[in-house]
This record gives sequence, structure tokens and C-alpha cells, in this order.
Amino acid sequence: MQTRTMVNTAYLASTVVTALLGVGVVILALRSRPWHHYAPRVSYGELAGGRPRGGVAQIAGRTSTWTALYVVLVLGFLAGATGYASGAITGPAVIGAVVALVASFLVAGVYFALREHGRPSAQAAAGSAVATGMLFVLAITVVLVTS
Repeated sequence: MQTRTMVNTAYLASTVVTALLGVGVVILALRSRPWHHYAPRVSYGELAGGRPRGGVAQIAGRTSTWTALYVVLVLGFLAGATGYASGAITGPAVIGAVVALVASFLVAGVYFALREHGRPSAQAAAGSAVATGMLFVLAITVVLVTS
């Protein structure tokens, strides 16, 4: 019994020390920079004669593109829910499809965000590769923790 109480006390002390360090980092970050003097820069789109937009950026800038994408996603989720309810699709398949969808949006979003902020395609591809690697590390971690 004595050992179990000691372990719980150690966990509690560790949690308190970690919380204090976290609060200290936040306080240090807030006091180290004069945030009230910060003024964001103007983006390229707001400048007269700004950087020309690429083809994908023009398509992504249209409301009709996002509306069509939303309709396709809703129909896809409805088809998946109908397939799951009818027994044609199993639970792990639905979870796998949602994970694949989120992962592809993350990787593509990193790429397009870097391209839109003026990075060359090689750097954007490297950023997407890093995001993919982090997703693999997350998947391996989940498998190791749950096994």
C-alpha cells in the first residue's frame, strides 16, 4: 500500500511541476515581446498590382468551387452513412475513409498554403512531406499505445 501512495504522489507532483512550467512559458512569451506595438503586414492581395494568382488559387478563390466541394462532401458522407447503415460498409472502413480524407486535406492544405505565401513548389512539397511524416508518426504512436 505504501508504494502505491508514493507513486500517486509522484504523478501529482509531476503534474503540478509541468503545469507551473507551462504557465511560466506562457508568461515569458507574453512579457518578452511588446504585443501592443504589433502591426500585421498587408497581404499581397491588398496591394495594388500585387503578386498574380496561380490557376489553383483562382479556382479556390471562387465561391462556386467551395459550394460544389461542400455538396460533393455531403453526398459522399450521406452515401457512406447509407452504406454503413445497410451493412455494406464496416465501421473500420468508415473510420479509415474519414482518416484518409482528413489526412489528404491536411497534406494538400499545407502544400497550397505554402504556395500561396510565396514559397516555391519544392519547399511546399517538402512541407507536405513533413506533414505526411508527422501523420505516419501519429499513426505508429496510436498503434503502439493501443496494442
